[in-house]
Amino acid sequence: MEAIRTARCSDEVYPATEKVNASLLRVAASTLNVSVEDAAIKLQQKFMLPVRKPAKGLALVVAYQYVKRVTGHLNSSLTSVAVATFVKHVHTLKGMGSWGTRSASSTRRVLKLSTEECSELLRNDSFVIDSCGRLAMLEALAGVIEEVGGTPLMVAWTGPRKTCRIIRCLFGHFANVSFRVS
Repeated sequence: MEAIRTARCSDEVYPATEKVNASLLRVAASTLNVSVEDAAIKLQQKFMLPVRKPAKGLALVVAYQYVKRVTGHLNSSLTSVAVATFVKHVHTLKGMGSWGTRSASSTRRVLKLSTEECSELLRNDSFVIDSCGRLAMLEALAGVIEEVGGTPLMVAWTGPRKTCRIIRCLFGHFANVSFRVS
């Protein structure tokens, strides 16, 4: 999250797998108090770790697969924030989408767009070109910036009553969010 928040160029907003792996190895080495090379060897070893099915108890698992989940969880979280914020604002601005539940037994309501509504937003890239799509995309961008803790660095309020928001970020931040929304 810090790498996304403090990126100095768009390339650093969504780092390549090699950079992510190197970063994960540095953190593991620091945590384990060993060299990066020793951390890489240690993370390739199999450890007895709990598995989801209680009947199985423990299993031999390569430790590195658990470390790699960090990136997947972060990306999933950012996608959820971006899409949920975008859809809620499109619903507010254009009345698109309907509230429903995931299953009959669920009490949690979710806002869903129909296939036709999604097609309309994708047609001619209107989700980023028309005014409602742009406003919703800016809200999604602000939501992701907040999620990574970048609000103090990238968002400023201005105007006589602090009513105008200015978002200063890299094109990479916007591209990251718009890619998730599309």
